[in-house]
Amino acid sequence: MNCCYQFVSPSITNHKIDVRKLRYSICTPFKNGTETQLEEEVVLVTCKPIKSPNRRKNKYGSIYKDAYAFVKKYNRSTEIISDHKKWNILILGMDTMSRARFYTSMPKTAKYFKKHKWLDFSGYQKVGYNTFPNIMALLTGKNMSTVYKTCSSGMDHCNDMIIWSNFKKAGYITATGEDNLRLPDTFSKYGYVSAPTDHYLRPLFLTGEDIMGNLVCTKKLSSVKHILDYAIDFVDSYSNQKSFGMFWTNSYSHNLNNIPSLIDEDIVNSFQKMYKSGILSNTFIFFLSDHGIRYGNSRIPHESYYEERLPMLFVRVPEEFRKKYVKEYMNMQINHNRMVTPYDLYLTFWNILENSTTHKIVDTCPGCLSIFNEISPYRTCADAGVHDKWCTCHKLNPINKKDSDITRSIKLTEDYLHNVIKRIDTIDCYICESLKIKSVLRTHTYNDEIRNNTYYVVAFTTTPGDVGYEAVILKHKGEFTVFPIETITAYNTRGNCVKNPNTRAFCVCKKSC
Repeated sequence: MNCCYQFVSPSITNHKIDVRKLRYSICTPFKNGTETQLEEEVVLVTCKPIKSPNRRKNKYGSIYKDAYAFVKKYNRSTEIISDHKKWNILILGMDTMSRARFYTSMPKTAKYFKKHKWLDFSGYQKVGYNTFPNIMALLTGKNMSTVYKTCSSGMDHCNDMIIWSNFKKAGYITATGEDNLRLPDTFSKYGYVSAPTDHYLRPLFLTGEDIMGNLVCTKKLSSVKHILDYAIDFVDSYSNQKSFGMFWTNSYSHNLNNIPSLIDEDIVNSFQKMYKSGILSNTFIFFLSDHGIRYGNSRIPHESYYEERLPMLFVRVPEEFRKKYVKEYMNMQINHNRMVTPYDLYLTFWNILENSTTHKIVDTCPGCLSIFNEISPYRTCADAGVHDKWCTCHKLNPINKKDSDITRSIKLTEDYLHNVIKRIDTIDCYICESLKIKSVLRTHTYNDEIRNNTYYVVAFTTTPGDVGYEAVILKHKGEFTVFPIETITAYNTRGNCVKNPNTRAFCVCKKSC
């Protein structure tokens, strides 16, 4: 068998690096024991059978192909951590993981967290619909109107406002990566052309991901396992220097048919490996998600209203920090049962960067606080920068479907849908059907006595197409307002005739010519 290796790196377009495509070095033959210089972080290995002298051509082609990622350590001069005055950050995210889903599907990781005194923030509250607004709130502290305006011409134009850029300017080595590139990734709407951080794992997954049942694999290893191994390598490589890493995983949790329990033991093993090696002595770990499950049958019970809005958040605090900053650690323990948002975590990152507990204010949420400060038990969603639509600080009370306010809410919601559908742009010879409410699945209400507001939460299916939706309707001084409606049905394949994918959830396509 003949084997060779290639270094994989981003392509060069118009004399500039383009991380959306790859270039490969010449495939260099090697044998067991061969040593070489690591020129790029990603290495592709290919093996072929030795050609028989009786055959002109090898009909089998490659019999082995695998890709590997290694941290190629930067020689950039950075401050060596010798007195633990600077703290590193490792963010590990799993898409679509509510706190409830975590406890039911990842019991081994939950047991590990409890044993090692990780803080479980049961009131972690999302601030937007899907991944992008929640992650951008976490990384920028900005609201979506600012983000959309700044990032509209591409993520490269707004990377400076993402907090890893602030860490980089302060001398930290930065890294990020995300698996399952078939999905619209966290930043895909605007996308990166240049690497956003010092280390960027995307080239590894561009070598080719394959779906095998419930697994997404990059060559011989699951893509998430690649991320975990690389994260360990990153933390280890810079254990004596300042580092900020954020790694996001999708393939074990993003879709309804994904099974988070399949990666449960691997995650525990990864944390154990880092813990036993001592490389986490100065590192905060934030293990979190963006939101809970938003689609499917699990969204029919009213409990799913809360689960979808309350993602998981677990924080590992370095032992040295616990001893040195007793008050701040005590506040974190208190806050684990208080409402916390991505904006609060953004401010926490700033405190870690500046090695300070000074109160910093973000325009989006003047009342938000670093979790090093005690958060009030009387905090409201308005205080925390959470829109009424996503707020979970109330108990949903069932209400009769025939109640006059519910009847009016349903009618207004149907009118809202019709207005949305009228504005959808479709491909030629197709239109979107006019949807009518087929079945009301659940109706609930809650009150905000301070602001004299009444809210109605209605879930229903429509015809044709059996598409499900959830709506929140505000009643204030007799006036009704329908908040933007979201689908609770698994991805609507009947809406593939739309030009803008964001409107697919509201369209059931009908041929018109």
